Amino acid sequence: MNVMLLIRLMTVMTFATVCRTQNSGTQLRKDNRVSKYPLHIYQMYRDQILKKPSRPMGEWSEWSPWSPCSRSCGGGITQQTRHCINSSSDIRITKRQRRRRQSGRSMVGCVGLYKRVRLCNDKDCPSQTDFRYEQCAAFNTKTFRGAIHQWEPFLKVKDECALNCRAVGMNFFATLNKTVIDGTSCLYPVTHTGKAAPRGTRGVCVGGYCKVG
Repeated sequence: MNVMLLIRLMTVMTFATVCRTQNSGTQLRKDNRVSKYPLHIYQMYRDQILKKPSRPMGEWSEWSPWSPCSRSCGGGITQQTRHCINSSSDIRITKRQRRRRQSGRSMVGCVGLYKRVRLCNDKDCPSQTDFRYEQCAAFNTKTFRGAIHQWEPFLKVKDECALNCRAVGMNFFATLNKTVIDGTSCLYPVTHTGKAAPRGTRGVCVGGYCKVG
């Protein structure tokens, strides 16, 4: 099968369209949804359209050692990371460059995960205090809008992996931290495919997202 035809078939769902520039050059304009599809396939398609030689993909480094557990009991998170090495110059791909690549603005990088996590220290804690409650209570001695408040968890919001706390006796809540500590329990986890997990599935917050625990 013709290579160009094969690439076109593989990228039909990338919603990429070709337009002509005023100087008769060829330019690719891609739909925002292109980031949902494999970027290395999209890159091959683009290079064929622009008649550019294919760029070599980067290579992953070895996985780092597992990090210390985020909690000493009650279920925490430990993680490993690895970095992407540009195969042509042996330069690490920075976190910012990785975000640009994932959003479709750059085609240099590696295919696969750069971080993986697992649960650790999942035995019950001697104290029965809720871990999220402890995180809210840590702000009890801090001034908020000119006053001191006692804080308790507030979960009636969509972003349950942010530290949302309600001032006790008041009719408002505040986001006191962008994320809770990794390993904090959550109610509505999603699977690795992005779909909601079955009801009753254990969820833990990892990096600000509720994932299956």
